[in-house]
Amino acid sequence: MSFKKFHQQFAFFDIQESIEFYSIFDGHPFLKYIKLDENLETCIQLNIIDRITELKPYFVYDEDVSFQNDLESILIRLAIGDRKSYTVYKKANISQVRGRAIYKALFEKNIIKKEKSREKPIREFKGQLIKKSLRKYEIQDKIHFSNNFTRFWFTFIAPHLYKSLHVDKIMQSIEQYISLTFEELSNELIIHKYGKQNIINFGSYWDKSIEIDLLIETKDGTIIAGETKWKNHKVCKNILKTLQKKCERVELGASKFVLCSKSGFSKELKSKKSDEIMLFELKDFEELY
Repeated sequence: MSFKKFHQQFAFFDIQESIEFYSIFDGHPFLKYIKLDENLETCIQLNIIDRITELKPYFVYDEDVSFQNDLESILIRLAIGDRKSYTVYKKANISQVRGRAIYKALFEKNIIKKEKSREKPIREFKGQLIKKSLRKYEIQDKIHFSNNFTRFWFTFIAPHLYKSLHVDKIMQSIEQYISLTFEELSNELIIHKYGKQNIINFGSYWDKSIEIDLLIETKDGTIIAGETKWKNHKVCKNILKTLQKKCERVELGASKFVLCSKSGFSKELKSKKSDEIMLFELKDFEELY
């Protein structure tokens, strides 16, 4: 479900609540029938933890118990790790052949989707000599869950199904969890601002040494780089400086920079706002409605 449609169903939320609840309940099997009129912690308890027995069958994807177990292991690694495609099944001690079969099944069932890497190959031409430490390095795509509730389930519920689940422990990590949804919505906001028809490429950027939350290329050749922060404190100038240094380091050619913040920006950073430096707060995300 799109963020816009989610908000239309729960129009009583303010923008912060819309993002928080969307990051968890988008894709919930009973979304048409559940009530989300309590605070976030209570809604997680009532609609997820108290209904685990009802929800478990929705996450059984294969009748083969062994394959299902490996599949769950990979989904948990995807949910709690860096989401890079190869390292996931290596860390889960699953063979490459088995891992590829699992990925194939997950893609076919529309449980996951792929974000292609934009990292430049280390070898620019055949036979090029490179450092020994980089010879086994592989450029990796990243994997996203097709809906937020599945990611929530494999982040917080599946790893603890046979242990006692406490909503207060979930709430301790919920800010970090929501940050990925905020990053994805920030991409949507920039696309909305520039017009989808004017965008060539969008998403995040990563390579062997750095990560950048937003990297968007427009048809006129403009490169926009950005960082998003779902934190309970204002974003300061050092975040912008770090972003600019990252872009210089990997020669991305970014000419515009965007920062998206849950809690706003410092006065010093606000004074730098211009056509080249864009600052978006929560109220700006209302445009996505």
